[in-house]
Amino acid sequence: MPDKLTSKEIIKLLGNMIGHTDAYGDSATDKKILENLKTLIDVTNWCLDGVKRASQTLHNTEYSMRMIGATAMEALYDWADWIEEAKEENNHDKP
Repeated sequence: MPDKLTSKEIIKLLGNMIGHTDAYGDSATDKKILENLKTLIDVTNWCLDGVKRASQTLHNTEYSMRMIGATAMEALYDWADWIEEAKEENNHDKP
């Protein structure tokens, strides 16, 4: 059985599969970029759901399960802080 891909390899693969997500300023190009962004959002939602599910073992009695839950919960809190900072940088609540 082949080894799993590393995080770096997965990120590179996703970048190649999804494509650019930064606005370009040309309507035709930005139409494709918007579709790429929607794909990135779908993949991100899938990833976040997986981390949320993993966080549900935070209070488990088994140490290994509790550590998985704690690691997931720490990531969720880090992302929550990051999201708040991003919202403040852009001076937006909701578009």
